Amino acid sequence: MAEIKTAEQLAQRALDVSVVDDAQLQSVWSELGSTNAPLGALQQVLLRRGLLTQYQLERLMRSDTRTGFFYGDYKVLYCVGAGTFARVFRAVHRTTGKMHAVKVLRSSLSNPKATNPKTNRSNKPIIDLFRREGEIGIPLKHSNIVEIHEVYSHGVTHYIVMEFIEGRNLREFYRAKRRFDPLEAARIMEGVMAGLNYALQQGVTHRDLKMSNVLLSSDGEPKLVDFGLAGLQGAEEEAAEGMSRRTVLYAGLERATGVRMDDPRSDIFFAGTIFYQMLSGAPALAADARDRAQQAGRALYRDIKPILELVPKLPLPFAMVVNKALEFEPDRRYQSPSDMLVELKLAIKRVKAAKAGGRAAGQELHSREGYDEQGEPRKLMIVASDVKMQDMLRDLFKRNGYRVLVMGDLDRAMTRFFDDQRAADAVLFTTSSNGRAALETFNRFGQETATRELPAVLLLDQIHHDWEDEAKVAEHRAVAKMPIKMRELREVLREAMRKKVS
Repeated sequence: MAEIKTAEQLAQRALDVSVVDDAQLQSVWSELGSTNAPLGALQQVLLRRGLLTQYQLERLMRSDTRTGFFYGDYKVLYCVGAGTFARVFRAVHRTTGKMHAVKVLRSSLSNPKATNPKTNRSNKPIIDLFRREGEIGIPLKHSNIVEIHEVYSHGVTHYIVMEFIEGRNLREFYRAKRRFDPLEAARIMEGVMAGLNYALQQGVTHRDLKMSNVLLSSDGEPKLVDFGLAGLQGAEEEAAEGMSRRTVLYAGLERATGVRMDDPRSDIFFAGTIFYQMLSGAPALAADARDRAQQAGRALYRDIKPILELVPKLPLPFAMVVNKALEFEPDRRYQSPSDMLVELKLAIKRVKAAKAGGRAAGQELHSREGYDEQGEPRKLMIVASDVKMQDMLRDLFKRNGYRVLVMGDLDRAMTRFFDDQRAADAVLFTTSSNGRAALETFNRFGQETATRELPAVLLLDQIHHDWEDEAKVAEHRAVAKMPIKMRELREVLREAMRKKVS
């Protein structure tokens, strides 16, 4: 395929792969004034109007690429994650306009008649496991489990359509925070155990419980994903094919304790390792645990350092939950997710009660400025990719009555308002880690029909003060500069909301 050098060539390729239509292009040409406009000008307009994402544009510009823009009725917007076996894309349904996540098996593994060059084994067992991952998840409908809508597995195309979760996985949050507040960690675990408990009621165990398989939505709700090997007979034998090597730790525990492959108490143990790591900032199992699981046997799982040695001031009710979940002998562990969920809820109540008798004031609202005239909390979207900044701003505004939605990705923030113009009552952008892209998106918010009337504040980092003159401000769109007192930042936001365009 010829290299794209002109705007007309780009427009034709976009039409050929159906990511834009004739009417959309005619409107763009009208804005540009001619089909002879520079290539860069067409690219900018397509991006600014949201007709293409950066991912789609880059893919179109590749001379040899015409596939990967659609999976069935789902138009790919951009990649949100990639693993050894699959990539996950954000995609929009071509007729309903609803957002979904589409998990696609990598092309190197997708031909059932081909051999994986890395393992020199057939791809078929991997394809079968991938398909069954989706099929097992379809019946699971629970607020703490990512919902699966569709599974497609034919020929060399294999994908799973899922609920799209705005947020990150727990491992990403852990890498930034290292240690969670005990009550925050307990609340996350409460959701994890609720999801596991529901799944077990449907006859499904997880068998791949780890931080990366716990997603945290933008409002902090934990959601389980990837029940890929749940209750599958013969999965251990298929480990040699590559797809299930991630379950080495599960298999090692089950061999060491003599339980069957789908014993729910194995999920309990690995839920305990997640809780341990969130509370202590250190993994319960050694960093090389996957290799040692095949060599060290019982000692790996039995000789875990007591959590109170790492966190002496940890509230005792939480330490007791961790210790029981991590009991080496299965009969001494919680016997079901329900058992652990009940004790975890009791532990949370006890810790909260103890705080209420002491330093409870820190948990109270500092003011009710975030509430509107009807007594409802105003929705504030904070767009910041730096986790420490996210935590600081989330805490500041939540304690003053706002309902806070945190977004780390600028494109997703914009798309959120295209999906729902009432996604938030105001937006706070920061340049601390997003840099100039935050300034550009702030300006774009002031131009797009869906967002131009939205109160917005751009918080410039100290090294970005010279960008102030580039910011497109208005009565309801303001700039604040670091360093700034938090009460002053709140006042800038309140003033922007008071001046909101009606």
